[in-house]
Amino acid sequence: ALSQAESAQGITADVQKMIEQTNQNFKNLESEIPEVKENPSYLAIKGSYTELASAIKQGSQKAAVYTKQAANAKKQLEAADAFIAKAQEEQKVYTSKIDALINGLGQIEKGLEETSKGQGQLADSLPKLESGAGDVAEGQKQMKEKVGEFAGQLDQLTKGLNSSVDGLEKISSGLMGAGDYLDQLKNASDQEMSGWFVPKEVLKNKQFQQVFNSYMSDDRHITTIDVILEGNPYGNGAIANVKDIEASVKRALPDTHLNDASFGVGGVSSINADLKQLSDQDFSNTVIYMMIGIFLILVLLFRSIVMPVYLVGSLILTYFASIGITEFIFTAFFGYPGLNWAVPFFGFVILMALGVDYSIFLMERFNEYRGTDIKTAMMESMKNMGSVIISAAVILAGTFAAMLPSGVLSLLQIATLILTGLLLYAFVMLPLFVPVMVRIFGSANWFPFKRKE
Repeated sequence: ALSQAESAQGITADVQKMIEQTNQNFKNLESEIPEVKENPSYLAIKGSYTELASAIKQGSQKAAVYTKQAANAKKQLEAADAFIAKAQEEQKVYTSKIDALINGLGQIEKGLEETSKGQGQLADSLPKLESGAGDVAEGQKQMKEKVGEFAGQLDQLTKGLNSSVDGLEKISSGLMGAGDYLDQLKNASDQEMSGWFVPKEVLKNKQFQQVFNSYMSDDRHITTIDVILEGNPYGNGAIANVKDIEASVKRALPDTHLNDASFGVGGVSSINADLKQLSDQDFSNTVIYMMIGIFLILVLLFRSIVMPVYLVGSLILTYFASIGITEFIFTAFFGYPGLNWAVPFFGFVILMALGVDYSIFLMERFNEYRGTDIKTAMMESMKNMGSVIISAAVILAGTFAAMLPSGVLSLLQIATLILTGLLLYAFVMLPLFVPVMVRIFGSANWFPFKRKE
C-alpha cells in the first residue's frame, strides 16, 4: 500500500506538470490568437480543464497526506488502502475529464487550422487592400481639386452677394417710390379710384395724353373700350358674348359717378346680335302671318278646309326635318357648333314659298278629277303633274346649289336647307304623305263644301 501511495504521488507530480504545461499552452494560444477568448467551445473546454486541475490539485494534497500517514503509521495501512482505493476511483474521474480535455484540444487544433486558412485568405487580400489604398490616394487628390474649385466658387459667391447688395439698394429705392404712390392713393379725393390710381406726373405726360386722344372724344365725355373676342366674331358664341358684355357694364355702372351714363356696344358681333334679335322677333310674326296667309289662300283655291290643314302640316314637317338634317350635317361632318342665326328665318320663308307651289300644282289637278273616285283622281294627278313637280324641284335645287361654292357659312347652310327640303318634299311628302291623307279623308277632303260630281 505504501509503495502504491508513493507511486500515486509520482503520478500526481507528473499530472501536475502536465497541468502546468497545459496552462502555459492555453496562455500561449490566447496571446497568439486573442479571438479564441470569445470562442464558446474554447471557453467550455477551458472551464472543464480548470475544474479538472482543481480536482487534481486537491487529489495531490490528499495523496501527500496519505503518504505521510502510511510512513508514520503502518497501523493505519488498511485505512490508507481504503483511502487509496477511493483515490483510484477519483483518478478514474480525472482520467475521463482528461479525455474530454484531449478532445477539446483536438477541436482547438482544428480551430487553429481554420485560423491558418483565414490568415492565408488575408494574405491573398493584401493586393486588393493595396489597390484600395491607391483608390484612396486618388480620391484624396480629387478632393484636393474640388476644394480648389470650392474656393473659386466662394469668390463667385462673394461677388454675387455684392451684386445682391446693389440690387437690394435698388429695391429699397423702388419701395420708397411705391410708398409715395400709396400715400397719394390714400389721400386721393375720389375714393372710388381705390385699387386703380394714376399719379399726377403720368397724367401730365405727353405720351399718356395720346391715350386720351385715341380712346376719348375731344370733350372727354365719350370713351371707347376695345374688347377683342377669342372666337369667331360672326358665330353664335360672339353674339352671346355681346350680351355678357352689356350685362357686365350694367353691373359696374351703379353706385358710381357714371350711374346716369349711357353706353352702347358696337362692332360686327354687336350688329349680328341686333340682327338676330330682330330676326327672332320677326321670325315668330313671319311664321304666323305666312301660315295664316297660305292657309286662307288654299281654302279659297281648293274650297276646302281639310286639304289646307294637311298641306300646311306637310310643309311644317318638311321644314323641321330639313333643318334637323342640315344641322346634323354641319355639326357631325364639318365640326360647326350649330346653324347660323339667319338660317332658320330665310330657310323657312323660301321653303314655304316653294313647297306650297308644288302642293298647289298637284292638288289643283286633283280637283279637276272630282268626277271620278278618289284613288283614280289622285293617280291621274300624280301621273300628269309628277314629272312637272320633280323637274321644277331639280331645277331649283341646282339653282340653290350654286350658293355652295360661295364659302359664306350662312349661304352654305341656307342652300343645304333648301336643297334638303325640296328633295324631301318632292320625293317623300308629295308622293307618299299627301296621297295617304287624301285617301284617309276621302270625300271629306272638301269639307265643309260639297264635292262636285
